[in-house]
Amino acid sequence: MPISQDLLRVYETGETTVVGFGEAEMPDSLDIAQMRDEIVDMLRQNQSQAIAINLGGVNHVPSAMLGLFASIRQAGFAVHLHNLSRNVRSLLEVTRLNTLFHIHDLGV
Repeated sequence: MPISQDLLRVYETGETTVVGFGEAEMPDSLDIAQMRDEIVDMLRQNQSQAIAINLGGVNHVPSAMLGLFASIRQAGFAVHLHNLSRNVRSLLEVTRLNTLFHIHDLGV
């Protein structure tokens, strides 16, 4: 089973593909290249221009996952992050990664 299917749940495809983590915990180590390739292939197959990532329930985002989000952006897709916890929002602000992504529905 592809790594993205183990971790990510695809909720909708189209111009914007919507994914989330469901109840899965984000692992500290990932094969970023493989996961990026799978996600970018999925976005291209669905003729998506953007990916919306639901981070609801996620309190910690490992650096590998932040790298994954950035690499998807570098592949030419807009990255929208939704439902951020206070911890994740602070991390993005401290690292200034909030300037790379579209941030929505900030948690409190």
